[in-house]
Amino acid sequence: MRNLRRNKKLLYLCQKYQDGMITKFREPIPLWENYVPTNSEGDLISMGMEYPMYLRIKTNVSERNMFHAKDRVYVYVEPKKNDSLCKDADYEVESEPMPYLNDMEVVLKRLSSDVNGN
Repeated sequence: MRNLRRNKKLLYLCQKYQDGMITKFREPIPLWENYVPTNSEGDLISMGMEYPMYLRIKTNVSERNMFHAKDRVYVYVEPKKNDSLCKDADYEVESEPMPYLNDMEVVLKRLSSDVNGN
């Protein structure tokens, strides 16, 4: 049910790479994914009081090579052109995605503590 096309929302993924000693990000890739905020008691126990700062993506296991730790993601903001550092991205992939038998889970952490985006 989580991977139905009608439940997906647009986000932009910037994959991280090294250019010599400089960390850069590739051009934003538009993706249609299903993401939900972390809001359960289990999230409170595992993440602590910062659990509202996280989003959870449930996607197909076929996309396991798309997401990597420390990639940046535009969720609630639009990407700007020629931003090789993805400074305006509002989320970051917290750790390596967790693949399961039929699906995969990606945890995003908000880069700013300002929840309203101001």
